[in-house]
Amino acid sequence: MPLFNTMVLLLSGTTITWAHHALIEGDRRGLIQGLGVTVLLGLAFLCGQTYEYTHSPFNFYHGGIFPSVFFIATGFHGFHVIVGTTFLIVNFFRALRNQFTQKRHFGFEAAAWYWHFVDVVWLFLFVCIYYFGRSAITAA
Repeated sequence: MPLFNTMVLLLSGTTITWAHHALIEGDRRGLIQGLGVTVLLGLAFLCGQTYEYTHSPFNFYHGGIFPSVFFIATGFHGFHVIVGTTFLIVNFFRALRNQFTQKRHFGFEAAAWYWHFVDVVWLFLFVCIYYFGRSAITAA
């Protein structure tokens, strides 16, 4: 599941970049499609994280240090994915209303930068928790 979620977020970084390039090129349809797919991928990540939490071999209470760090770090990241997805949904509806131009689209760029930051943070968490912490996960 963590590898699936990593692929989902990396793909979403690609689709938000596609939407940005479409906006710069004046391709409204590509902008809307790219944003829509990115929103769906953000929601897919959240569903994957929910599944992982409900099927975890350990729990937050009485689990020790690793489970506590795991749930806090990935949960905090999940909160940022919720914020970013909400930000993208707002931009999606703004794009539908044709509120972005090739020169005026700061709200979209801010959302795209935020989304890329969320991606980079996930890569860090993936390496630290799922790669370096894999012995703690399998011991549970």
